[in-house]
Amino acid sequence: MFNQVFVLSPGRSGSKTFVEACKHLTNYSSAHESLSSKLGNERFAYPDRHIEADNRLTWFTGELAARFTENVLYIHLIRDFDATVDSFHHRLRNSAYRSSIMSAFGHGILMKPGDWPQEQERDLAKFYVETVHSNIKYFLTNRLHHVVHLEDGGESFDKFLEMIGAEGDLDQARATWLKVHNART
Repeated sequence: MFNQVFVLSPGRSGSKTFVEACKHLTNYSSAHESLSSKLGNERFAYPDRHIEADNRLTWFTGELAARFTENVLYIHLIRDFDATVDSFHHRLRNSAYRSSIMSAFGHGILMKPGDWPQEQERDLAKFYVETVHSNIKYFLTNRLHHVVHLEDGGESFDKFLEMIGAEGDLDQARATWLKVHNART
């Protein structure tokens, strides 16, 4: 059994759905972005036998590696690349998401003052998704991990359940995995 399972993704890739499905497990707790507003040690105070999905963890891989050294499984959660980019592009265009990871990336990490030209916004979203997937792949090179694909009909999610020795209502977990949660409207 694993002490922790960390679900890494750029976001907009099924992380909320992953957690909702895992809520049907009885041998693990699960949460989505549960400590995302915490600082220092509190940011990494995940309980044992816990599944955490938080796209911001991709910016804390050094801390994850240092703090969680035994019995940890990383999940690289992926979705169709263009669909992921389109979802982030939509969020970038929607002012309600100004505090989103896209704004942080596009204006903080890339240090762009002012708005991006509209004709570059999709390229910005694409660059973000590419960058995060690259960071995840490199981080996972020598770590125990499993890739779960949102759109493979549940095959990789079933393998994940098997890997962790999942207990609980597995049929309901699988059914929940096949439903969309937190979708863009």
